[in-house]
Amino acid sequence: MTAGASPTTLAGEPTSRRSLQLLIVSDLWPPHVIGGYELGAHDVARRLEARGHRVTVLTSTFGVGAPTVDGNVHRLLFEEVYPRPWRTAEVLAETVRSAAGLRRARRFLAGGRWDVVYLFNPQGLSAAVIEALRARGRPVVAYVSDDWIARWPRCDPLLDRWTRPYPGWPAWRRAALAGGRRAVAALGLMPRGSTAPVDHAQYVSRHIETLSAPVVSPASAVVIPWGIALPLFPFRARRADELARWAYVGQLEEHKGPQIPIAAIAELRRRGHEVSLTLYGRDNTPFASRLRAEVARAGLEPHVRFAGALPRETLWQEVQRSAGLLVFATLREEPFSLTVIEAFASGIPVVTTLTGGTGELVRDGENATVFRTGDVAHLVERWEALVRAPEQALAATARARAAVEERHDIERMVDGVEADLQRAHARSTALPLNRRSRS
Repeated sequence: MTAGASPTTLAGEPTSRRSLQLLIVSDLWPPHVIGGYELGAHDVARRLEARGHRVTVLTSTFGVGAPTVDGNVHRLLFEEVYPRPWRTAEVLAETVRSAAGLRRARRFLAGGRWDVVYLFNPQGLSAAVIEALRARGRPVVAYVSDDWIARWPRCDPLLDRWTRPYPGWPAWRRAALAGGRRAVAALGLMPRGSTAPVDHAQYVSRHIETLSAPVVSPASAVVIPWGIALPLFPFRARRADELARWAYVGQLEEHKGPQIPIAAIAELRRRGHEVSLTLYGRDNTPFASRLRAEVARAGLEPHVRFAGALPRETLWQEVQRSAGLLVFATLREEPFSLTVIEAFASGIPVVTTLTGGTGELVRDGENATVFRTGDVAHLVERWEALVRAPEQALAATARARAAVEERHDIERMVDGVEADLQRAHARSTALPLNRRSRS
């Protein structure tokens, strides 16, 4: 099935469209966000509501600090979004917090009736909570926009700490750990199985589908790439003299590679090029502080600006106005890049790596310029070639915009999502009751 296809019954006949009661579950939810997926999830939820579906959201206390309910958004769950080294006392305290979140989740789930559970991202949540969703007997459909299935259930950071081997520990400490594991199991925090609790999967890219396949065999699977609201990203053609104004948009974390364009700016300025860089992203992290210090030591402060994390509604307005080139330098196997899609839509020339799902979006010389992952010298070389023949990069932006219009409009994405949710519901109602319930 492709995005935008009509829902079908088990027999293959079209189903009648009906309003669904949807429970959307995600570790993060706006306005408390750190990246693009949760903003995309919010966009999808709003459009499903506009199509007549009733949406309830279950998420974590990230950003609010305590359980709270705001309209249809229930912020009840324990989370650990930013993994950090913990001492034993901290692990025990977080275990108690996680157990309390699990109790809240079970009370919440016991009081609700939904047609479909729609899971966006459980990273940072308790794996036991996700298992509790499936135990309700309703189909669990996951929009898989990261590698969490491939790491299930160790994408639960607390569970990972309790279950990982510690071969260098002395015998007494390993014995204490074994006792702690029994206590964690008694609290219900140990998942009963190792298979990801997903009935149906919507993969953001073929790359993520390939990563997930060895772990989970869902009843149905489809690739539905992210889409964006095109009116928010008006196209503006760039001039050749704008290519020296670089922008980086994303998390200022090492795996995202912001250090790569900073190093390239230093080398290009050493060669006499009047280039500059603006970094848009949360700049109060430890790694961002290291970047600031490196920029200061290199004397680059007049040329490298940290713009901070701007609200979504103003971020791309500023990038659209000021940026002449976007550098996407991620070092990780990227699931699928919304940032690249947004830059394509905006008419900003893109220089990027081809990690993970990004390779499914980018065609070197056709819609972007590609450099080798982590290779500062190659980035410098590709940019110098680009400015020697700027008409090629500028022409690529029109092709990039056309590709986004054809394949990555958010309404097209939601067509595919809605059809798949309808099909999952039709499958569940076609099953005998004793097969729909799970212990």
